[in-house]
Amino acid sequence: MTNSFLLKISEPLTDKQSNKNPCTASPEVLDFRIDCYRYQICKQWLQARNGFPLNKEDIPRYQRILKILKELAKLMEEIKTITQSNQLKKVKVFEKVQNIVVEKLGIEPEKVTPIASFTRDLGADSLDTLELIVALEETFNIEISNQATTKLLTVQQTIDYISQQLELDVELAN
Repeated sequence: MTNSFLLKISEPLTDKQSNKNPCTASPEVLDFRIDCYRYQICKQWLQARNGFPLNKEDIPRYQRILKILKELAKLMEEIKTITQSNQLKKVKVFEKVQNIVVEKLGIEPEKVTPIASFTRDLGADSLDTLELIVALEETFNIEISNQATTKLLTVQQTIDYISQQLELDVELAN
């Protein structure tokens, strides 16, 4: 059996072996797992073949798995970074919205939570709501349509709307 390799999951490859073996990968690829299932793809694949030589179809298949997992791990890291960045932006938007609401309604900052309703929980009347909208438009340099104004009932809805508008502005600028 020329060109066949025997991979054992319990024995890590040495540097000498990894130079000769086309089925080596970095630890982050070998240990890559789908978190929601705690399923280690490479480990499971190798365990299923533990003690058996890889045939000529197995080597390219395993190499393809390693390549895909490497790309997937990179994409997941990018998604994580973007998600964290978006969450940070929303926190900053919340803080600004909270400051405006506290200033315009004369209430304590602790009352301004994401689930708070402007009218029911924070006591805003129609004039207060109009002043909030104007202050939000000025602060974030956006325009809030009359139609959107009627849908912004909670602090979270307002944060989401403003965040979306800010993203649209960035996309249009590019």
